[in-house]
Amino acid sequence: MNEAIDTGFRIKPFDETLKESGQYPITSSGIKVFQINVGKVCNQACRHCHVDAGPKRTESMPGHIIELCLDVIKKERFPVVDITGGAPEMNPGFRDLVKGSRDAGCHVKTRTNLTILLEEGYGDLPQFFADNRVELIASLPYYLAETTDRQRGAGVFDSSIEALKRLNSLGYGMDGSGLTLNIVYNPCGAFLPPPQKAIEADFRRELKKRHGVSFTGLFTLTNLPV
Repeated sequence: MNEAIDTGFRIKPFDETLKESGQYPITSSGIKVFQINVGKVCNQACRHCHVDAGPKRTESMPGHIIELCLDVIKKERFPVVDITGGAPEMNPGFRDLVKGSRDAGCHVKTRTNLTILLEEGYGDLPQFFADNRVELIASLPYYLAETTDRQRGAGVFDSSIEALKRLNSLGYGMDGSGLTLNIVYNPCGAFLPPPQKAIEADFRRELKKRHGVSFTGLFTLTNLPV
């Protein structure tokens, strides 16, 4: 829509702004990351979840849609396939999606809440991730149990630490392994996160000192339910 809104003052059309900045017209240069949300089923029900995922949700990408995604992935050979959820691992087609993407030559990333890796039926996932060189983006609200459990539920912090230790034992987050383990920090409350490098240094120091846990890097994310 290029027409100005009649509000008593002129709002510059978007195309005009683009032309002035030398960016008109905007055209696609190709898809570098093919991101797939495979559903809202999750073993946790977090206060900050922007998709309101949880154990009571039933929305899950069916197998025939995953097969269609794999058809596109095999055809287009995207550099990166990024799988998210919910807890994406709980989709029955998750492993097929990871394996098919890797077979197509794509680098695969997946989001994980960590605690799912300790649930019955999912204990083989750390080794599966390592075998397929999957980059992990793991959510951990804070490096202290009280803050994490307040946001995600009692016992979540201890389970998350146990999952991180299992991943470390396979090489994730360790120098020279090539297995990337990034942590995501979500502040809980009506405030913005501190500078990313500063909070990363805090996480790295405290997780190593308190639990002997290592990770590759940290991202800050401001997450609210929609």
